[in-house]
Amino acid sequence: MNILLVCAGGMSTSLLVERMRKEIEKRNLKEVKVDANAIENLEKIIDDYDVILVGPQIRYKEPYIKNLCDEHKKPYTIIPPAIYGLVDEARILDFALNLKK
Repeated sequence: MNILLVCAGGMSTSLLVERMRKEIEKRNLKEVKVDANAIENLEKIIDDYDVILVGPQIRYKEPYIKNLCDEHKKPYTIIPPAIYGLVDEARILDFALNLKK
């Protein structure tokens, strides 16, 4: 399973991605990969991912993200601001895993 975190520039999710990778390793989820990228690149790379997680700071782009994800049949969700702000990698990983079910 490939998870993509998108935000304005791909930078604010970098710390979260690193922490999620450690959580993935801790849980021994060898089939799970996570990356971060800027929203501007989503259209070009969406097919490489199974689940799209959206940083709350770009929630205003949800109509665009929803249309693109619907078109490519990809589930997505906006990460709740409280969880994102705490950089709660375990809960965010759970969000992604449950989104794919």
